[in-house]
Amino acid sequence: MVEAIAAYERMSAWANARQARLVSELVARRTPAPSPGPLPENLAAFEIQARLGISRYGAEAKVALAGSLDDFPHVADALAQGHIDMTKTKILLDTTFGLAPDQLRAVHVHLLPHAATLTGSQLRDKMRHAALALNPDLAAQRHQEAYADRAVTLEPAYDGMSWVSALLRCDDAEAARTYLDSVATAAKAPGDSRTADQRRADAFSDLFRTLLDRGLDLDGDDLPVFQRRRPHLQVTIGAGSLLGLDDSPGLLAGYGPVPANLAREIARDATWQALFTDATTGEVVALGTKSYRPGADLARAVVARDGTCTYIGCRTPASRCDLDHTPEYDPAKAATEHQTRLDTLYARCRSHHGAKTTRAWRVHRDPPTGDSIWTAPTGHTYRRKVNRPPGAPPPPTDDPPPF
Repeated sequence: MVEAIAAYERMSAWANARQARLVSELVARRTPAPSPGPLPENLAAFEIQARLGISRYGAEAKVALAGSLDDFPHVADALAQGHIDMTKTKILLDTTFGLAPDQLRAVHVHLLPHAATLTGSQLRDKMRHAALALNPDLAAQRHQEAYADRAVTLEPAYDGMSWVSALLRCDDAEAARTYLDSVATAAKAPGDSRTADQRRADAFSDLFRTLLDRGLDLDGDDLPVFQRRRPHLQVTIGAGSLLGLDDSPGLLAGYGPVPANLAREIARDATWQALFTDATTGEVVALGTKSYRPGADLARAVVARDGTCTYIGCRTPASRCDLDHTPEYDPAKAATEHQTRLDTLYARCRSHHGAKTTRAWRVHRDPPTGDSIWTAPTGHTYRRKVNRPPGAPPPPTDDPPPF
């Protein structure tokens, strides 16, 4: 039985190697879009994201892995033969320690015969030891490269929660910890049942809530405006749920569905914007315009309806997206037709807007539902359902009269 488990592990490694080879071929077949359009790697990632139903970052990771395996064929061969699994593959490819490609290949050749019997941590330590032996001045160089990778990421979690992670320089991270510890300690008071972790989390969120509510950065300057509005939280909630008549969930832009009680709490101190929907279809109704740029009310309606970029699986908040015409705006019809309407505008992030504008992907609106239908360069089609305000009726299933 143990040998069967090991055999399936080797099969999994082989399958991952074959998938990476096909990803690399897909990238090679994609023609670069005219500048400043998407690169072949981006175009391939868009297709993988849509077909596999994964995040943009997950698709980009597959493309990056394929490129790295092309650069380091010894590692690719070891994966295909089942000598190493994906965890060890990523350690060998990602843990570069600032070595030049030729030096890294030499380290791989030295370590691969032993990699099967090493744990991931042991393999990483062996990589570090070999790198330091090749380059004694590596520490300073490694820090500069690591500092360039600093980032903040947000990942939706469970039950209306999210993870916020930051990769920072060690002293900056310690400064953040010291600040949060100090505020959490000062906030402790008789009758306060919160744990230290809970007080630190509250201090963290209060810091950004305060800055966002004031609309200012740390230097006192105004925050930049998106879609004619300063940065803000957007929660969409049905009137019945808002009034406590039912418990239909709300929609928090950038996150997704949230419980009714949380949506009401978010909306309690908010500025409200009424969205009127068609009683039959549930689609938001808003006035159009003949001009290319939408008015403030129409822009807000599009942002509220879409919530995020309307590409398959993209979670970029609509407030930070372009408002894109589908079908494209025709200047020749500007004097006679209202081309800028709620049913012709969609929120699209700059990357996916570029994929559509350069004709790498095609997109059209499905009139009965309002959904976006995306067509990949391969001919695959994907449907991105339009968001409907909580409490709105579903789209009709019957044909229009006379049936």
